[in-house]
Amino acid sequence: MRKLYYYVVNFLNRLYYFVKPFEDDRLNSFLFISVFLVIIFVVRLFNLCYVDRDKYISFLRRQYTGKLTLRSERGEIFDRNGIPLAVSKKKCSFYIRPALIKDKKLFEAIFLRVFSNQTGITPKDFKDVFSKDVKFTWLKKSIDGNLKEFRRKAIEVVKEYLEKSHQPKPRLFDLVGVMPEYDRVHPYDVGSTLVGVLDSAGRGISGLELYLEKKKIILGDKIVIPALKDARGNLYVNDPDALFLSYKKGNNVVLTVDANIQYMVEKIIRKYAKKWHPDFINVVVMNPKTGDVIAAASYPFYKYGSKRGKHFVSEINPRFISAPYEPGSVIKPFVLAAAINEGLVTPMTPIKAPANYRVDDKVFHNEFHGENVTLAAWEVIKYSDNVGIIKIAQKLGKKRYYKYLRAFGFGQKTGIEIAGESVYPLRNYKKWKNVDFATLAFGHNIMVNTLQLATAYCALVNGGYLYKPRIIAKIINDKGGVIKEFPAIRIRQVIKPWVSKDMRRVLATVVEGGTGTNTKMENFYIGGKTGTAVKYDPKIRAYNRSKITATFAGAFPLTDPDFVMVVTVDEPKVPKNKLWASDIAVPVFKEIAERILLYEREKPDKYKYYFVGDKMERKPINQDFPYKKGYRKINR
Repeated sequence: MRKLYYYVVNFLNRLYYFVKPFEDDRLNSFLFISVFLVIIFVVRLFNLCYVDRDKYISFLRRQYTGKLTLRSERGEIFDRNGIPLAVSKKKCSFYIRPALIKDKKLFEAIFLRVFSNQTGITPKDFKDVFSKDVKFTWLKKSIDGNLKEFRRKAIEVVKEYLEKSHQPKPRLFDLVGVMPEYDRVHPYDVGSTLVGVLDSAGRGISGLELYLEKKKIILGDKIVIPALKDARGNLYVNDPDALFLSYKKGNNVVLTVDANIQYMVEKIIRKYAKKWHPDFINVVVMNPKTGDVIAAASYPFYKYGSKRGKHFVSEINPRFISAPYEPGSVIKPFVLAAAINEGLVTPMTPIKAPANYRVDDKVFHNEFHGENVTLAAWEVIKYSDNVGIIKIAQKLGKKRYYKYLRAFGFGQKTGIEIAGESVYPLRNYKKWKNVDFATLAFGHNIMVNTLQLATAYCALVNGGYLYKPRIIAKIINDKGGVIKEFPAIRIRQVIKPWVSKDMRRVLATVVEGGTGTNTKMENFYIGGKTGTAVKYDPKIRAYNRSKITATFAGAFPLTDPDFVMVVTVDEPKVPKNKLWASDIAVPVFKEIAERILLYEREKPDKYKYYFVGDKMERKPINQDFPYKKGYRKINR
């Protein structure tokens, strides 16, 4: 290193003595420093003028120019019957050019007289805008009224002002003017967690509004008008004609949702929420034959037009897709369906369910208060017996059970066209301990969301076909012409059609005489399964029996289902003896189902009504549909 240092210093000294123009070292130093600075200046100047020219010109332009973006009219969102769920209402926004108005008091007086309180613009609004020395600013935005009439009166105001003030006619004649803007309104006032909402700038922030905006389906042309910017960052438009450009409206969207059923669902869950004060209530109603989402709601939900308070973000949260939970016993029918489909059991296969059943170091108890029992496989579901379903799951095995859970769609997103879907991946069966496998049989150690569960139940009762949930039916233009249709998508067959029919018969026994008897109806077969899942409490690091998620998943009319519905009630605040899905989720399900059956005028599938003379009589039909003969007996 020393040698290298010596050679470098020696080289520089020789070079200096070779090129130095003066004898005086101070003059030479001054010359060399000056030349060095000139070189730096020239390089920097060259860099500014040629290399980074566009970059700095762009930076300067941003300082004194800007752009004014006008909201185009969003497309409308309709339900399946053509009822408008979200439409754009034309509003009027007044702009003004304070810097071009010399006699501001005279202008204000003329404006307020001509418009005579039609706009809601007050002297305070003028005080605010006249305090700014800008050539363009907003006077007041989003005013209801006739755009043509307001524009005519604005011209009248300007003409009168110029005559009385004797001010020379300015280059920009529109000292005050009106521009159209659009606010989102919801005539039917339903579906905030489904349809979604917009922010103050007219951008979608949740639900379908967000999804359709991202896909550029519902947006029209975006108009960007060049504008000048003052030192304070205020914008003013240089070309007034640009304000009146016409632009294309967005496309309209027709949903699979029924606004009337959506209204029923929201009204009923609001009633029960006030009674039980749960963390949330989710309801999803689907058509099992197509996968169409007919209604979906989460309470608490935002009421359109109300003030957006501190709970607004929570109120627009679609919890039916964003809040996974342990479902509990509603998973049991999938275990039985898989075992029947694999030929391991039939609905009549006897299953011994001892009072206490050990799996490794964990003891599970049956539902018969210390008695050893034998049940038909279908009775395991009817009485929701944990030991019985564990034994059926063990016949199925970990690998096959995992395969069927995946086939029914658990652990995967449904692909619904709403932003915010959340699921927990299903752990691979190779990582299941024996106790984990046992609890998986009755719905613990697995997380689902309400829509995911409803989709799986559709496959359970519709002949065994898993459909992708569909919420958008078609995209249309303003004249009703179809731009694009979205057909039902059948993903795969999970179980055989006859197995699906067997499962409908099994689910009917739950309602006719099992844990879901509160759902029973006189004229219709309803089938389903209750699920009372005790929640894990991180505060005590254990399951807390005072905190539950109550679920009822079912279908109706059950002999040929047109509807599948799942009701989820999380942490209801009720006495401990009422902490059961049969007391919490079932009443919600029944009330909604009754309304839907009446609204849709469904034909009864339990009794047939006819007249004998002037007297109405009824005749039982489908009497053998629910299983009746079982093996339930006590083994002493």
